[in-house]
Amino acid sequence: MVQYKGIVKKRSSDRKILLVVVGAIVLFLSYQQRNPLYIIMAVIMIAAIFFDKEHIVDEKGVHIVYNFLGIKIPYSWSWDVITAMRPDYKKAAPNVLMEIGKDVTIRAFTFTKKDAVGVMELAKKMNPKMYVDDRDEEQRERDNEEHKAKMAYARERARAEKKAKKKK
Repeated sequence: MVQYKGIVKKRSSDRKILLVVVGAIVLFLSYQQRNPLYIIMAVIMIAAIFFDKEHIVDEKGVHIVYNFLGIKIPYSWSWDVITAMRPDYKKAAPNVLMEIGKDVTIRAFTFTKKDAVGVMELAKKMNPKMYVDDRDEEQRERDNEEHKAKMAYARERARAEKKAKKKK
């Protein structure tokens, strides 16, 4: 089975240690001052260190797997409910940010360029009704330039019509 894993940022060991130390200090100080709000915040900060997630796209659908202290909680979209897929080549350069939509909900996954092409091909195969924007960077840039030129022409035409009305 073909499976593409997204690129998800991981916390470094130094940052994890720093978060545990800061969380422990905040927990200790808030306990001494009997401040329950800060106790809760410190516990959440310490617990967040053990939270991790994975982005996976395969033949079954699109999955986000949350991992908290070894407990895996999957959140999945099957291919029949996904309505659109659009790559963004600029936001995650040199990688590709893939925006995957289900109705009005959009999830952003980051892939390498090679994996992004594979994900788009898999999406077309699994759900032919889905909109997949498979234009490459050059085509997208040409379309943007063409759109800007059309908008500039429309603005100039509107200004000219406005001037013509004022003269009458």
